[in-house]
Amino acid sequence: MRINTTTAILLTGFVLWSSALAGQRRFKAGIVAGVTASQIDGDASAGYNKVGLQGGLRVAAILKEKQDASVEIVFTQRGCRNEAKTPPYFKTTLNYIEVPVQWHYHDWLVEGGDESENFYRVQFNAGLSYARLLGYKDDSDGSIAGITPALPDLERNSFCFLVGASFYASKNVGFNFRYHRAINKLYKPGKPGTNYAYSLNEHFLAFQVMYMF
Repeated sequence: MRINTTTAILLTGFVLWSSALAGQRRFKAGIVAGVTASQIDGDASAGYNKVGLQGGLRVAAILKEKQDASVEIVFTQRGCRNEAKTPPYFKTTLNYIEVPVQWHYHDWLVEGGDESENFYRVQFNAGLSYARLLGYKDDSDGSIAGITPALPDLERNSFCFLVGASFYASKNVGFNFRYHRAINKLYKPGKPGTNYAYSLNEHFLAFQVMYMF
């Protein structure tokens, strides 16, 4: 997989920006990493069977005592896979660069030795994300299964809404769960030159570990 020049510049800019903001009291920066469990409606299989990787950076701005806003830039793998032990076999991995923008609400205050060590144990979040499809890897048993015939004609831009919750074990370390569902279709049938009969819609779960500086 190649990352184009625009994406590389965006990543570099985000790193520099997050480093600068981390030193200001109103802003926090951190690293996120985890796994995804995905499915695609229209692939003739049910369940979040496709496991992928996710990782990147987050910057959060403190809005009020219990409210933050954040933006991330993450590499995310989505896709689809057949149900376990159920033929025909297929597995498709979709690689994205994703930018989630979220609002966070905090609760369950944990008091430290002084006020600067205080943190909230629980967060609830909601937001929107934009993702750009970088490429894909397709594995199948040679039959017409999964979304293989639609791959050349997939929509490159993805817009999702998301909801989730986080649990912080300490001021710096947290665990996050999110549900994402695409607003636009990954594939629409009926366009000239396309050869797949069903519309495709993505949704996936993300499980993250976060370290906030």
